[in-house]
Amino acid sequence: MKTEQFVLVNAWFYGTVFERENPDLGLMIEGNRIVDICHVSKIPAEIRRVDMQGCRVAPGFIDLLANGAGGGSFGATADYADLQLMADTMLKEGTTGFLAAAPSNSLEMYLRMQDALEEQKGQLPVNFMGLHLEGPYFSYENRGAHREECLRDCTDEELHALFDKENAFVCMMSVAPERITDAQLSYLESKGVKVSFAHSAASYDDTLRFLEKEHRSVTHLYNGMPTMHHRKPGHIPAIFHAKPMTGIIVDGVHVAYEMVKMAYEIMPDSLYLFTDRFTDCAAMNVSYDSSQDCCIRQDADGNKVLCGSALSMIKAVRNCVEHIGIPLDEAVVMASYQPATVLGIERHVGLLEPDYVANLVAFDDNWQVQRVMVNGEWVYEK
Repeated sequence: MKTEQFVLVNAWFYGTVFERENPDLGLMIEGNRIVDICHVSKIPAEIRRVDMQGCRVAPGFIDLLANGAGGGSFGATADYADLQLMADTMLKEGTTGFLAAAPSNSLEMYLRMQDALEEQKGQLPVNFMGLHLEGPYFSYENRGAHREECLRDCTDEELHALFDKENAFVCMMSVAPERITDAQLSYLESKGVKVSFAHSAASYDDTLRFLEKEHRSVTHLYNGMPTMHHRKPGHIPAIFHAKPMTGIIVDGVHVAYEMVKMAYEIMPDSLYLFTDRFTDCAAMNVSYDSSQDCCIRQDADGNKVLCGSALSMIKAVRNCVEHIGIPLDEAVVMASYQPATVLGIERHVGLLEPDYVANLVAFDDNWQVQRVMVNGEWVYEK
């Protein structure tokens, strides 16, 4: 039985090769796929039209590192209810795909997370794409908010415990190259895990050597990295030279907007947005700091440590446009197509183009999300 076609009209479409500032385009959808995008005059009269009331319509956002949202933090508790809270919150904000981050922790905690997901297999949230293990193979020197007692060298035994199973659920892993061997990296990549550079004490040359391998990325530019030095250039110049796919937190707290602008001017085609968001979480001693609009925790000495943003993806896009001057169509790509490229799914997710999955977000002139679609079905309407 053929599924019904319908077309979205009266909207401004972004994340497409067609002219963006054209209000006379229609986006045709059938089943879970985009069929066409064309001038409304070419749309057959019998096809049902959905009036988007002048909204801006973009590909659904993809967040590759979210620690928590809506009061839930799955990576800190391994409680499936927390994952559902995160998913529901982000879906209403236009995030149609996300990786739940697991900060550096014990092997036991990671296995508990996998078991919790296995128990819910078949009914996981529609926007949950998998896990991002952020650590524990990080340096002590540049660990940021990661707990020192959790950091360690990678071992073959730990990797096999995590990945020698039918469903590991891990899509991405952030590592410091000096804490993991080339053979172990090859093992991860053979399992389909996307490997990303973070929280390292590697030299400029070793950073370049790590990043020259195909499909490797950088988790968060500037954060957890030593500052540049004219005799010891370090990570940041290596990243600017190699230009791998590189994440950045655009909240004005983790990274000053001027530094985001510099990175965008140097590597616009490989910079992607993610939130690194957290939420109040007693298990990790994390709380929201209203004075800085971010999440912090206290270390053993009682010092405040920045450990997560208060961003949503729609807010990150807005910050790019309003504080940095990035055109909306490019900011949208940074929040959808670029993250999809990191995961290797950019040929069918992340654009409003024929044969792409019909995942999209519609928001008004005040940046308020009005509708969200996943796999061709409306999953949120305000």
